[in-house]
Amino acid sequence: AFEKFLKREITVPPNHDVTGAIGMALIAMDHMKREPERKSSFKGFDLATRPYQQSSFECRGCENMCEINRIKIEGEEGYLFYGGRCEKYDIRRKKREDIPDLFQFREDALWHAHNSYKERLDRKEIVPKIGRIGLPYVFFYHDYLPYWSTLLWELGFEVIPSPKTNRKVVNLGLETVLAETCFPVKVGHGHVRYLLEEGIKRIFLPSFVNMNQPDDPYEKGHACPLTQSFPYQIRVAFPEAELFIPIVNLKEGDSFLYKELRRILSPLGVSSGQIKRAMQKAKEAQEEFFLKIRRKGDEILSKIDRTTIVIVGRPYNAFDKGVNLEIPQKLATLDILAIPMDFLPPTDIYNDWPDMYWRSGQRILKAARFIKDNPYLYPIFIGNFSCGPDSFILKYFEKEISARPYLHIEIDEHSADAGAITRCEAFLDSVEAQLRSGKMKESERYIPKKTMILVSGNGDRKRTIFLPPMSDHAHALEAAFRYCGIPAEVLPETDNEAIDLGKKYVSGKECYPCTVTTGDMLKKVFSADFKPEESAFFMPSGTGPCRFGQYNLFHRMILDQLGLQDVPIFSPVQDVTLYKDLGIVGADFIKRSWQGIVAFDLLLKCLHETRPYEKEKGAADNLYQTYIQKLKSALESRNGSLESLLNQMKRDFENIPKIKDKKPLIGIVGEIFVRSNRFSNEELVRKIEALGGEAWLSPVDEWIYYINYVSLKKALRKKDYSGIIQFLLKRFYQNKIAHKYESYLKGFLKTVPEPETKEILRNASPYIHESFEGEAILSVGKAIDMIRRGAKGIVNAMPFGCMPGTVVTAIMRGVSEKYRVPTISIPYDGTDSPTTALLLEAFMEQARNIS
Repeated sequence: AFEKFLKREITVPPNHDVTGAIGMALIAMDHMKREPERKSSFKGFDLATRPYQQSSFECRGCENMCEINRIKIEGEEGYLFYGGRCEKYDIRRKKREDIPDLFQFREDALWHAHNSYKERLDRKEIVPKIGRIGLPYVFFYHDYLPYWSTLLWELGFEVIPSPKTNRKVVNLGLETVLAETCFPVKVGHGHVRYLLEEGIKRIFLPSFVNMNQPDDPYEKGHACPLTQSFPYQIRVAFPEAELFIPIVNLKEGDSFLYKELRRILSPLGVSSGQIKRAMQKAKEAQEEFFLKIRRKGDEILSKIDRTTIVIVGRPYNAFDKGVNLEIPQKLATLDILAIPMDFLPPTDIYNDWPDMYWRSGQRILKAARFIKDNPYLYPIFIGNFSCGPDSFILKYFEKEISARPYLHIEIDEHSADAGAITRCEAFLDSVEAQLRSGKMKESERYIPKKTMILVSGNGDRKRTIFLPPMSDHAHALEAAFRYCGIPAEVLPETDNEAIDLGKKYVSGKECYPCTVTTGDMLKKVFSADFKPEESAFFMPSGTGPCRFGQYNLFHRMILDQLGLQDVPIFSPVQDVTLYKDLGIVGADFIKRSWQGIVAFDLLLKCLHETRPYEKEKGAADNLYQTYIQKLKSALESRNGSLESLLNQMKRDFENIPKIKDKKPLIGIVGEIFVRSNRFSNEELVRKIEALGGEAWLSPVDEWIYYINYVSLKKALRKKDYSGIIQFLLKRFYQNKIAHKYESYLKGFLKTVPEPETKEILRNASPYIHESFEGEAILSVGKAIDMIRRGAKGIVNAMPFGCMPGTVVTAIMRGVSEKYRVPTISIPYDGTDSPTTALLLEAFMEQARNIS
């Protein structure tokens, strides 16, 4: 009936609205389900022409306050209700009492420790000595509430949690969130605001950095950047809150957490002995929770003999009743048992997915492996719109689970119960139909494997390494490869043809640079002169928490799909192993590529500081192109002199005739690819210049310095003395080269020298702790440096949906307020937006008015 209505094969009678028509169609479907033998009586769908009355009311049974729609059709008994988040008014379905509610079991176990302390408080068996502290029921508290609640109670706090998620909490978050972000973060803002409005000013809100235990084979178990940085966003959103933000890195063991707790709690008079005793009690409470759900899971799984659903996803999405539309409970009304993902026994996936650095991804892929090997289990993956990690995790989930059917449901503040349950019904019908037909597909898992690349050999033909054209700095890497005797070629600058190719292979959920780099690679692959046996692609990897580290694996999957399994992807990891990975090219590669990156950074500065003031349009661009070729030639040659070339470069740019004018200096920070790639940012620098400004672009070498800084800190923490010496030497050499090259342009460039990494992190420290690794902290710290050195405005250039970019957007609210300088975030996804041009114009007008 619904399909007939959508196809306009039945029409809405006069005075009937669309909502009512849909409701009538649902009633028809319900009749046909309950009484299949009556299907013939619905020929012509006479229900659609019957008079009916429609009304609605607000249910006040809980804080969700749902709007309930009610339809009464002439000649039909009872009403049709829809719109509620629970089954209170649904007359068609009733929950099977013999189906256990494992999600309620999990929630009871999760809250058991806290409720026990609350009962003791009510009986006056304990007296909190420090006072009340708020504990927002968000993110990893859905796993670790027993630990943190017990810890704080034992230390002498009265723990006041926010309520379980409801519509009121959601609405509070929607009103206060600082940037367009994912649904869980919006909900998180609501939980914090609820506590503040209840008069709870002290808020305990850890930054969860690494959730893997010391004995876990995975080195990294990151939360996503939005979750990890949530406390810092809250600090800007609610300056009145007194936040306690310990850094949680479980990989470092109890001693690390003990030091963090001492750091934040000792000012309140909490002693070392109290912390140690409380940590032990907390650990016992947490282990009790894990043991309960593990035993319950084993019990349930041992009895399963029919189709059962496993709810897969992050606990704060999949297990929170206020977020997951109570799908597990609704499945029970369909006579289907639903199991939380963490009730499944652990499985080993490390050897197949070693580069999965998100904790949620590791857990989801482990669940997928177990589900694939059990004939009765089928997954419903509950996520949220714009989830960065899921844009890749979901791809791997599909490969891991193979041909096993699954349902993916994305939820946000607009999601409705009716649509979700209808999709669940359709999914279950599909599974049962396949089972009855005996045509359930089973196939081998596909696990993408990295192909090793030999960049040197004895007389073997060397592959040409194709480099993505992120910026003109790619020519420095190309020259460094050639300097070492390795054929290399920068791919052509991105164009619309490449983007169209990329879009055919991405889902649209990935960040924009993934689409761009995929398109650039595929344009080469499909070119007439592409020779697979003589080709390789360059795509660096990473260790998170941003999505960039997954690009190379995704590209590997595409090449495999195209039958190009033997075409390697060279993926040096941007972490402590970076120089080891690059070292396979040759001893001189690291040195030469660094020289080139610094030289190209200086060349770009010459262009950006000259072009806005040139008298003859095009003079600076022409000179810039000339020096790209000169620098490449000098870097490739063993006889070329970069020093003399830089001296000449300064003189040539100085000699370009210029107008005498003073234009507002605009700093550009943000995600390194989009801010550096002219195609991706739609010529942002030129647009700023056209609006009367001068652009100061964050340099590329900033990221290399930062990798060195982070790697040195890790080596120091692990007492890796050879690593310490290596990174100290690298830092000494790199600083020496940079300072030397900058000296050749002294007196000409006003944006050199750039600050050292320590200074950038120090700038950002009032807003973000340096344990939150990645580009967000660099963007915030660099923006402050630019403002202090004369920038009249800051542009945060980011891919649409970029997680670090969203964090920067939120934090820059605070920076803008403190320094009285306008800031703007511009998200790019390859779609022209007239709004962006208008926003940039308004921003530039503000910048011109800064004294």
